[in-house]
Amino acid sequence: MDSIINIGLYITYALVAVALASMILFPIFNMVTNFQRAKGGLLSALVLFVIIAVAIALSPAEQGLLYEKYSISPFQSKLIGGGLLATYLLFAGIFLAAIYTEVSKWFK
Repeated sequence: MDSIINIGLYITYALVAVALASMILFPIFNMVTNFQRAKGGLLSALVLFVIIAVAIALSPAEQGLLYEKYSISPFQSKLIGGGLLATYLLFAGIFLAAIYTEVSKWFK
């Protein structure tokens, strides 16, 4: 009975690997074959990367009792703060885009 379960687990692992490979390879293939349609997605990914990089760069590497209690290094503190700041910036951008959309409807 154990060998049947092991075989099932190996088949599951193989199928997960195939799914992950296809999840990575098919978008790359589509982007290479049809670059004009992929430019918008690449531009938005670049903007997201820049927002995250700026947020991490602006985040302070704080240390204190809480950080020592949970063994958080200054680099980890900087990443945590940058992730929070990036989240706040993205939500502010979404909020402003929603307000702009609603206000622009009034003038049409």
